[in-house]
Amino acid sequence: MSPIRRWWRRSRSRSRDDERLASGSAADRLFERRDPLKEDLGRYRTFWLTDFAVDHPISVLTLLVLIVIGGFYSYLTVPKEASPDITVPFVAVSTFYSGVAPEDIETLITRPLEEELNKISDIKTLTSQSVESVSSITAEFEAGMDMTEALQLVREKVDIAKPELPEAAEEPAILEFNFSEFPIMQVNVSGEYSLVRLKELAEDIQDRMEQIPSVLSVQLSGGLEREVKVDVDLGMLKYYGISFTDVIEAIAFENVTVPGGTIDVGDVKYLVRVPGEFESTQPLEDIVVEAEGSRPIYVRDVATVDFGFKERESYARLNGNSVVTLSVSKRTGENIIETSDAVRAVIAEMEADFPPTTHISITSDSAKYVRSMVSNLENNIISGLILVVSVLLFVLGVRNASFVGIAIPLSMLLSFSVMQILGFTMNMV
Repeated sequence: MSPIRRWWRRSRSRSRDDERLASGSAADRLFERRDPLKEDLGRYRTFWLTDFAVDHPISVLTLLVLIVIGGFYSYLTVPKEASPDITVPFVAVSTFYSGVAPEDIETLITRPLEEELNKISDIKTLTSQSVESVSSITAEFEAGMDMTEALQLVREKVDIAKPELPEAAEEPAILEFNFSEFPIMQVNVSGEYSLVRLKELAEDIQDRMEQIPSVLSVQLSGGLEREVKVDVDLGMLKYYGISFTDVIEAIAFENVTVPGGTIDVGDVKYLVRVPGEFESTQPLEDIVVEAEGSRPIYVRDVATVDFGFKERESYARLNGNSVVTLSVSKRTGENIIETSDAVRAVIAEMEADFPPTTHISITSDSAKYVRSMVSNLENNIISGLILVVSVLLFVLGVRNASFVGIAIPLSMLLSFSVMQILGFTMNMV
């Protein structure tokens, strides 16, 4: 028999004595026999949290309901990512100088930039690589360095070194390493069409995807883009006595759209626009480069004009077939599952309006692995709770098992609410 029950039975047997003592004299109360067990129970009852829970059951029940509702809401809305947002203290400076040997890249670009970057005291290590046409410098900063400040310091030093760089070199590109900006999925557009047409379809999808609030950027690779090629005959230029620059300036002057301002007609304001950009090769061939006496010299006299394709900067293949690929990156802190669902919704909406033979496939979808992680987490929680409650049910009885069965899910729901308040994310790592 438990001590509490023994004390309860003894208190009942002494109820009459207690009444006598309560109505008796001061001497009787003075010699009242002390009960150590009763004093211990009284000491335990002074725990303020237990007293509050017993005295205010409605408040406690309301708090539990709020924890359950807030926990489920936080679990559904907390951002879920494949990996946490890790700040890497690296900044890269890349400079392109087409057609230049590695030795010249080292002398003309890498060394001037290194001399200025070495003046930054917060840089831990500075490494560089000079290859044909490219100079690459990586600066590693001390741990805990504010990367916004680090980028600003690097930009200032690069601006100081710019006057020493060759004029023909491209602008140095300053990049920060950020794992959260890596693509979360790839959308591949294929079909029985030319790569020019597939790229046009992919660009339409790209425009719609970039309107999704949680999407940071959509990079397009593969495909072909048409351009007009003017193949100048140097022999004919020499024959007519005109220069290559004359041809360039003549084409640039004619191939332009001029804004004409606005015209007010009553209460209506009209926007005037004078289009001058070429849509075919014929107007381009009829441009006058120079006039030799009374005879004009046209572009067709010194060059051949034809439609061609721009030089390809990227290639994309899927199962050995050429495709146009869209790489989707989400914003930092956004829910990867919701972003993936939004992208898929855009694809499903637009695919219905595309030609029948167009095929859109999704690869490297990180949300698929995050969904698997969340599903495994839910299964582990449920199976663990059932196992613990089952063991306690046989060992300690129904009452104690019920307490644990309620406490475990409440604790987890409360932790999800805290994660949501503090801005944490749920990650696979």
